[in-house]
Amino acid sequence: MVAFEDLAKQNPWWESANSIDNDPKIRDFEAAEYKWEPRLRKYVDLNEDVLYSVRGPRQVGKTTFVKLLIRDELKKRKSCNVFYYACDLVAGGQELKEVLDAFLDWSWRQSGERKLVFLDEVSRVKDWELAYKQVVDARSLKGTTYVLTGSSAWDLKHGVERLGGRKGEATGKQNHKVLLPMKFAEYAVMRNPGLRDAIGKLGLDENEARTRAFAELFTQSANHWLDPLLPFKGELDALFDEYLITGGVMSAVNQYLSKGGIGNTTYELYLQLFFGDIAKLKRDENTAKKVLSSVLRHPQSSVGWQKISQETAISSPITVSQYVEVLQTLFVLNAYNAFDQNTRQPRHRSDKKLQITNPFFFHAFRGYLENPAGDYYRQATNFLASSENKASLVEFVVGDHLARLAYNHHPSDLFDQSNAVFYVKNASGETIDFIVRLPDLFLPVEVKYQNQIVPKDYKNLKKFEKGVLVSKDELSIGFSHPAIPVSLFLLFI
Repeated sequence: MVAFEDLAKQNPWWESANSIDNDPKIRDFEAAEYKWEPRLRKYVDLNEDVLYSVRGPRQVGKTTFVKLLIRDELKKRKSCNVFYYACDLVAGGQELKEVLDAFLDWSWRQSGERKLVFLDEVSRVKDWELAYKQVVDARSLKGTTYVLTGSSAWDLKHGVERLGGRKGEATGKQNHKVLLPMKFAEYAVMRNPGLRDAIGKLGLDENEARTRAFAELFTQSANHWLDPLLPFKGELDALFDEYLITGGVMSAVNQYLSKGGIGNTTYELYLQLFFGDIAKLKRDENTAKKVLSSVLRHPQSSVGWQKISQETAISSPITVSQYVEVLQTLFVLNAYNAFDQNTRQPRHRSDKKLQITNPFFFHAFRGYLENPAGDYYRQATNFLASSENKASLVEFVVGDHLARLAYNHHPSDLFDQSNAVFYVKNASGETIDFIVRLPDLFLPVEVKYQNQIVPKDYKNLKKFEKGVLVSKDELSIGFSHPAIPVSLFLLFI
């Protein structure tokens, strides 16, 4: 039987609403020089009978996000209606059901108003979805909003998918939310108030305006969007260099900006939590390391499961495929399928282009796998001192942002990065870095992070009706194949 005092320990606002200000996550948030409040907040409606899942990688700030929601809600609701529970040590589904029943029985006796239930890292609880199902079947979802977080896309997403009819489908809300490290645009506006004002005036802080602006980058209207941003180009380039170190991961951002570097403990904490999730999913840590090592060896080229199996001594290509899928579910890897230019369709059985999703994650894995006794931050800065290395990481960042672009154009609970962004490599050796699936076209994007752009750099793009060349400095707009500097281009995603 769950002791009620254990619930109360995690919800000190039941005694005093102001106690939320003493929460460690809130204190750290307020003490930080730079603060990030994710745009995701706009898309979580806490006044609906619905279950939301919030998935995302370790260290991205899911718990802080939840605690900030709670602080806001305590200003307008009775504290007895707001419940938080960290599920890391919950033994199983039966214990979770007892926790929920204990809170709901107590809260409904005190108030007939809406209940907000936040279950943090619920995906670590075996059979959590059965506990939720039993509670909702017995009580209904009426008058209750659930927000569930987890670090594994598979566990949480598929658990929620097994709850048909119990998620608040009638509201029309999207149940699955993803909280990723901040995009470059979010990082830039956090760092530069003037840029924030300029982006706000253009409306680029709203998804609808960004979608329209992106479509107009292929027309003369591009000047309307780009001209107000051109004065910030130098600052944007400097901020992009910062982003290639921190990846917009707030623990790394604040340490980097306050101390001029990132300590090994920050990288190691992320790695410790990541490999803990690998173990929780009953996967072998050494096999995961071998796959990640292979990804680091092939940063901009495609590779097959057979080749990875051979070069890492992993038992079979099937095992490689399974571990790539696990790494995708933990938000550390993007897998891009090849795209057939003749049929204009992806080839799912092709070799894959595998890239780590975020610069901070990249530097953490690279430091750990190549020199675990070294200084990870110094290794990161040394890596970026090479123009070739830097260009490869820029490509990683653009690919991940294109996946977000595809999602922004068509938000869906069924979104799959592997079916949204692709690459081209044909028999004659022609390549295109990315093909992004948009509602009305497949858009090629070529990343040329180099000092000079020459006509042949456009050659493969121009086999498509439209295409973008993402450059280092080249800006050439007003036609169907523009060149746009990466630090400007990413502001439209």
